[in-house]
Amino acid sequence: MKQFSLKHWLSLILITLAFHTGYGQTILYTAANAHAHNDYEHNIPFTQAYNLGFGSIEADVILENDSLYVAHNHSDIFTKPLFFERDYIQPLYAALQAQKDTARKVILLIDLKTEALVTLKKVMAIIEKYPLLTTTTAVQFVITGNQPPPAAFDEYPSYIYFDGNINNPGHIRQINRIAIFSDNFRKYSQWKGNGNIPAEEKKALTTVIEKVHALHKRIRFWGCPDNPHTWQIFMKLQVDYINTDHIEQLAGFFAGRK
Repeated sequence: MKQFSLKHWLSLILITLAFHTGYGQTILYTAANAHAHNDYEHNIPFTQAYNLGFGSIEADVILENDSLYVAHNHSDIFTKPLFFERDYIQPLYAALQAQKDTARKVILLIDLKTEALVTLKKVMAIIEKYPLLTTTTAVQFVITGNQPPPAAFDEYPSYIYFDGNINNPGHIRQINRIAIFSDNFRKYSQWKGNGNIPAEEKKALTTVIEKVHALHKRIRFWGCPDNPHTWQIFMKLQVDYINTDHIEQLAGFFAGRK
């Protein structure tokens, strides 16, 4: 197992504390509780969601010929080429340098679409070109998709975190390296976003949310309805990050609640 210096472990502890939230009180929702799903499909990748105040932004990455593209499908890298460094890391670095709100935190959820080890190695090589990004508590890099095995999580630098699966015992054993838990809404409910969630399905959702909160972690559901009624229901359920493809609408929804 790779050994880390005291500086690395102190950095890990600081970042963990910075993103830690206690659960005994109601979440006060703002755009910081919004997750920009498939962010690269929006008008201005990263920057648009970041400027709207989103607390979590998703980038799917594909490694091709030593270039790291941001796209959902391999074919997209030819039709609409976006690059992890140019379109995400450089704007993030610039935003942090200009950021005046020292309390603001953002997650960059990096979905590895190609082989885990080589793709993550490339992700890290790009991030480490900007040393500020490896030490700041203002950003948390969270790896999802094709992850390395949980037993190997501690072999990675302290600035790298992982997206959790609440049903994976290996993730629970590595809870200090888990930033958030993401789950497929359709595992628990077939609700379409209208009316009320059926009682048994609501109970199943509540159970998994409480299980995550008992670990002092946050949860996001994907594959879920995406409309104002759903957002309201999710807030009542205390879902920490509201998943959306409609970033302007969700930001306006939160702003209208103030």
